[in-house]
Amino acid sequence: MNAQNKLKLDKKLILKVAGSDHPEIITTVTEILHRFKGSVEVSRFNRVKDHFTGLFAISLNGMYLKPFVACLESLESAKLRFEFHSMENCQSSYPFDPENIVFEIDAWGIKHQAASIELLRILSRNHLRVDSIATDAMPNRQGYAVQMKVSTDHVIDVEMVERELLAVAEAEGFYLNMLDEEEDIKEAI
Repeated sequence: MNAQNKLKLDKKLILKVAGSDHPEIITTVTEILHRFKGSVEVSRFNRVKDHFTGLFAISLNGMYLKPFVACLESLESAKLRFEFHSMENCQSSYPFDPENIVFEIDAWGIKHQAASIELLRILSRNHLRVDSIATDAMPNRQGYAVQMKVSTDHVIDVEMVERELLAVAEAEGFYLNMLDEEEDIKEAI
């Protein structure tokens, strides 16, 4: 049993929190996650007056997934909502299949967290899973940068996904590069 001292964190999720109640929600989510032996990989949190939104990239062991989700759902109310998005493609039995399409997406100059969340929604809606995500603050209050590696084994319309991502970038006033391992830079604005 010594080999099981450390649980494998095999489930990765994006957790979106939004509402106008429960101002200490970051602490609460973090405490609940630690009780279920999980970890927060990345978190972003914005508050405007009495409304807040948060985005967490979390990892936890698969056997704790349902109890963790149930625990957070028990906190939901008209003023506090949670959304869960898997960062994994559960249908894929061969995650490193050579037929997988892999992209790197770099966005910089993002000023609002809602823009990052919208990018993640577009990826999820188009069956693209986020394999890794990293954020960095830009100097002189120019916003922040996000680097994502995404992949899918579904048949997708790459140009449509690209148009959707670029539309968000243009509307929100930030820059976005989509790099394909086979084709170099796909688009930049």
